[in-house]
Amino acid sequence: MTAPRQAWYAAASSDDVSRVPIGRRVLGESVVLFRTTTGSVVALEDRCAHRPYPLSLGRLDGDLIVSGYTGFAYAPDGACVRVPTQQHVPVGARVRAFPVHDDGAFVWVWVGTPESAALRPAPQAPWLTSPEWASFGQEWQTAAGIEVLQDNFADISHVAVVDEYIAPPVLSAATPPPLEVEVSETSVRFWRSFDPAPLAAWHARALGLPVEARHEQREEGRFVSPGLWVDRWDVLPDGGSGQALTFVFTHALTPVDDRTTRHAWRVSRNAALDEATSATLLPIFERYYRSVQLILETLQQVVDRDGARPDVNVTADAAGMAVRKIMRRLVADEALRG
Repeated sequence: MTAPRQAWYAAASSDDVSRVPIGRRVLGESVVLFRTTTGSVVALEDRCAHRPYPLSLGRLDGDLIVSGYTGFAYAPDGACVRVPTQQHVPVGARVRAFPVHDDGAFVWVWVGTPESAALRPAPQAPWLTSPEWASFGQEWQTAAGIEVLQDNFADISHVAVVDEYIAPPVLSAATPPPLEVEVSETSVRFWRSFDPAPLAAWHARALGLPVEARHEQREEGRFVSPGLWVDRWDVLPDGGSGQALTFVFTHALTPVDDRTTRHAWRVSRNAALDEATSATLLPIFERYYRSVQLILETLQQVVDRDGARPDVNVTADAAGMAVRKIMRRLVADEALRG
């Protein structure tokens, strides 16, 4: 597996987890998600201990989940507590329970060693639930490994090539400002500032700014954890003296397996918070991210067909190279620990 198991991954959006069980795949593990009668989220192995039937195809009985085939009932901790054909439950009958965290935007699941989950808090994205921000987005599966998606988000210079309409005009400059890159043991951050320049037309209209006006702009990207990438684009009106008008692009990445990644993307802004603006922007970004999805799947297909080859890297790849090193080290450390 090319992604570490000792990490939090967004198995579903919070709104998708309800009193109706749903199944997800995380790093090759089948997981069933549901809410108890008090609203807390449960994540269990999605396979009955008696016969290999998905619990996500079963039903809830209070806080128990009941297999739709065997009738075995399981408590939120995974223990089997009821068998329909006999009074006594077989000793040790249970399914695995996974650490889970619901932050109101995503339901994060930990499929690694349960005891390790408490040592690494789940990623935080408070703007997704704050009334001071407006957010929209979608999610889907991309037929490419998680490292392919991470490479893409680490270098937004691709945006100007893929979709000139959505790209900030400053990205088309022949010599963009150099990137500043900061690397820690488990995270990568990069940033750069641009001299005053016009915004893309959709961007200016969304923020209520004159299309022809020139503004200082700032780009920042952050590899927060294996399962979360966050980019932001600040527009600094009034010569940089006013409040930054910011778009934040959140990418929750969940490896289904080595060549499939669940991608939940959200676009958030701290200005023009009305629903009409979100409705206008959604198809613009959906078209762009669908284009990116096709490109990423093509990249994976080429590697699968022709094999991996050494890449020719440039300065803009500095953050991406750092992310690759972190991911490989995390996976290698887990392999050493067995």
